[in-house]
Amino acid sequence: MRQSDRVWHLMFFWLSVAVALPAAAAPEQALDVGRGERLLILAPHPDDESLSAAGLAQRVFANGGSVRSVVVTSGDAYVDAVVQQTGKRKPSAADFLAFGERRLDESRRAAQVLGKGFLHLDLLGFSDGSIYSALVSHWRRNQPMRSDFTGFDHVPYSEAVDRGYAQDGQDLLSELVAILRETRPTMIAFPDVMENDSDHAGLGMFTLLAVRDWLAREPSQNIHPKMLAYLIHWRPGWPTGSNWGIAQDWSGQPMQLPDDLPLRGHHRVCLNLMPAEVATKRQAMAEYQTQQLIMGDFLASFVRSSECFTQLQTGDTQRIENVVEHWRHVRKAFDSHPLTRRKI
Repeated sequence: MRQSDRVWHLMFFWLSVAVALPAAAAPEQALDVGRGERLLILAPHPDDESLSAAGLAQRVFANGGSVRSVVVTSGDAYVDAVVQQTGKRKPSAADFLAFGERRLDESRRAAQVLGKGFLHLDLLGFSDGSIYSALVSHWRRNQPMRSDFTGFDHVPYSEAVDRGYAQDGQDLLSELVAILRETRPTMIAFPDVMENDSDHAGLGMFTLLAVRDWLAREPSQNIHPKMLAYLIHWRPGWPTGSNWGIAQDWSGQPMQLPDDLPLRGHHRVCLNLMPAEVATKRQAMAEYQTQQLIMGDFLASFVRSSECFTQLQTGDTQRIENVVEHWRHVRKAFDSHPLTRRKI
């Protein structure tokens, strides 16, 4: 069975659970950040790392730990933003590439704000939309995903860690496993597979697979990182203020995961942020000027007095993977898969 087939049944399982479970409010527990934690943040696009875990990163640093952030794509296919920036109704491939370079630079500057030079940032430079495609139909290196926007089937960005890499699932998974083995994180923040965005949900899948492979290669080690699934895209209107058309100050309000986000047997944890941590998160978000210009209300809605996650266990990666074996029976359901790129 192809790895891409296995992965997509995993997605089917989680979406089925989402439909089957009723909406219910879930109690939240305090997220414990110990001394010397090694935090790994996995983000599909520039800004997701700061939206989801800028406060957590600061707390880890304050407690004598280390932070590594991996941004998988350049976010180069946000069409509305490129149109607004260039004034062109039909931007060229060069325009999308220039936009991707700008977004990668924004992540660099935000990382400097959060880590003062100590945050280890990896910009892989894959094309926007490639994560979803790598899972669906571009798993092997001889069938890489070619971007409809930049025209490249490999990483084109000069300063990207993976410059020249083919845009395929095998290479992305191998890269994530290598990062896990090198970092040996005690905490992993990654997109929830329930995200209403294909690249986000796709990276959630890749994370589960990569953690499974990492642990399988080190069976003698007692490794149990905190698996913290974050949510950026859900139903319209979440979080409150995200679609109001004008940015508001929500820093006095806590973040609350939506009541209709299925628990799936897990529990929710939140980190209450100190005023200085909130202020630094706002400062980091200000570095994403390309996004502030077109969706400032959305970015501002995540600058709150807490950050919340759904906490999984490392054993969940193996438990879920067993379900994937039945993929062939439901493949047809994914021919018209509801998830699409929102290009954010």
